[in-house]
Amino acid sequence: MAVAALCGLWLALAPTAAGRPGGSPLSVLRPPAVVELTELRILDWHAQLRGPLRLPRDISIVAIDEASLKRIGHWPWPRTRTAEIVARLAEAGARVIVLDILLNEPDQNSSLDLARSLADRYRTLGLGRIGGPIRELGRSIERALATADTDAVLAEALAATRRVVVPYFFVFESAPAASPLDDAGRRFLNRSRIVAFQNPEAEHALSPTRAAGSVGLPLARFQAELAGSGHANALPDRDGVLRHTPLVVQFGDGLYPSVALETARLHLGLPRTRVQITADRRIMLGAKAVPVDERGWLLLSHYGAAGSFPTISAADVLEGTAPLNVEGQIVLVGFTALGLMDTRPTPFDPVMPGVETHATILGNLLEGPVLRIPGWLLPLEGLALLLVAVLAPLGPPRLGALWSTVVAVAVVGLVLGGAHAAFRAGVWLPVLPPLVAVALGHVGSVTYQVLVEQREQRWIRRAFMQYVPPALVRELGRDPAALVFGGRRRALTVLFSDIRGFTSFSERHPPEQVVETLHEYLTAMVEIIFRHRGTLDKFIGDAIMAFFGAPFDNPDHAIQACRAAVEMSALLEQLNERWRAEGHDTLQAGFGVATGEMLVGNFGSAQRFTYTVIGDQVNLAARLETLNKDYPTRRHVIISEQTYQAVRERVTARSLGSVTVKGKLQPVEIYDLVDVNPSEGHA
Repeated sequence: MAVAALCGLWLALAPTAAGRPGGSPLSVLRPPAVVELTELRILDWHAQLRGPLRLPRDISIVAIDEASLKRIGHWPWPRTRTAEIVARLAEAGARVIVLDILLNEPDQNSSLDLARSLADRYRTLGLGRIGGPIRELGRSIERALATADTDAVLAEALAATRRVVVPYFFVFESAPAASPLDDAGRRFLNRSRIVAFQNPEAEHALSPTRAAGSVGLPLARFQAELAGSGHANALPDRDGVLRHTPLVVQFGDGLYPSVALETARLHLGLPRTRVQITADRRIMLGAKAVPVDERGWLLLSHYGAAGSFPTISAADVLEGTAPLNVEGQIVLVGFTALGLMDTRPTPFDPVMPGVETHATILGNLLEGPVLRIPGWLLPLEGLALLLVAVLAPLGPPRLGALWSTVVAVAVVGLVLGGAHAAFRAGVWLPVLPPLVAVALGHVGSVTYQVLVEQREQRWIRRAFMQYVPPALVRELGRDPAALVFGGRRRALTVLFSDIRGFTSFSERHPPEQVVETLHEYLTAMVEIIFRHRGTLDKFIGDAIMAFFGAPFDNPDHAIQACRAAVEMSALLEQLNERWRAEGHDTLQAGFGVATGEMLVGNFGSAQRFTYTVIGDQVNLAARLETLNKDYPTRRHVIISEQTYQAVRERVTARSLGSVTVKGKLQPVEIYDLVDVNPSEGHA
């Protein structure tokens, strides 16, 4: 009973301990990532069950969408186009215009380069001293230079409207001692700095988890013409889903607002002093209180899937083919074309455009609803967990296993229903702690005798797993009918590896040393395969055959096979270094990886069969492994064309051309897998 209460209380810290600095007292109690992610996915379930929300007023989007790219041209557009959009929105009466576009580098175009080259040549030759047509040529060059300078055109549009907000971005990977800003950049950044605090305690109320190391600002020629600016950093949760947003980021000794917070301030007509941080971790936006966590992050209420906000195509704005009903509104200009890669997963949509995320944050700030975790939750939940943990084990002896299970299920339903009702009211109540307490108290009491009786069966199963992939053992345990002859056609990835010159190695060493070396090598390689959810098919002497994507469906089977091959190659290098230091001979191995459709299942005879894969891609993987002898490769890993197409955005690979492998009539494209790119942690 005590164990159930303690586990539930520990899990209750998941939403409150997440994101705290390493020195926080709660950080040492933080549950594993899987607990935190489970609670967050339950939060997603609440949002999906509730459905879309009523949209806030006065927020519209001008979308650089697929239609705009088709009609106006590929991105990037000349900044004269952006200037036209700004001018037309201002003329239509937009109150605040947000350009969700980074303007930290000069616009590059061939016309400007040519005009500058001609002007430099004209001045170098001293042609300005010559009158007549030559002087007129100089004036024409100056006019062309002015026309081609698209940044100047945009700066003029910004100055003319004085209602445009442009984001900057912080870089967290840089060291804190990054190059300091110049005076102009510091003055610009300080224009958005948070300056108002409720009292001295409020200055320390927020503790961002990471301070930014450097910042990318808009070009200096734009800075003086902007109405405001804020950071555009999106910091998703561990699973990549955007449920929170940092309303403030620490840089140096200051706190700086998000572009949404700064836009909301301008829309409401508030001076900077009316954006105030309180000691109880709220950001006052005028009279409106916005609750944040101790990092300064807002828990978002999403309004729906992509396309929920009123949207006008940028092409319609530029061509004047659609009415601009944006008077008094906030208008955000940004990308919705998927090819421009400005997307972030949300509980409603796996590819939500970033500009709609900014619109969501603005809506939350201006009209809500705003989700919050009440401060009284943790002590109250602790008391409830103790009560549940004490009462739950008393049910089975008095009610019997069946009725106590019915009661436990009813309690679970009440917890979930109550949490969902609270969610609809704007309060997030984590449900995992009480659910775990009920499960531990009830299931522990009911299953104790069953666990004792099954001890011998578990021992037998563990022994069986020494010969058959653990994943297959678990699947067969759930579905014994799977132990039938035959297979299914599925898209999988196969990996072959083989030690070079192992026959001669065996001849030079006593059998005992050969067995010991091979055991160490195979054990290390199989651990990597299992870690990447691979299935060990068989050992063929010193060769290894494994496949990825079965028995469990796994859409990432190709990249996981590539990761496994790269890690196996790297680990062999480490083993060789140790063996070399010990005075032993080293080993060299090649790896082949192929992806495609194949049969997977139980094959063999009526007396004995094995779970394996059969198909042309299996043979191709084996042939690719042998090609390492003929091609100089970085890690001795060769992958097929289909594998490369599946992982090309996530790996570094070098084409080796086409080759006709043994057993195939048509040549195949092959690639040297140089490395697997590290996963990106920022949006």
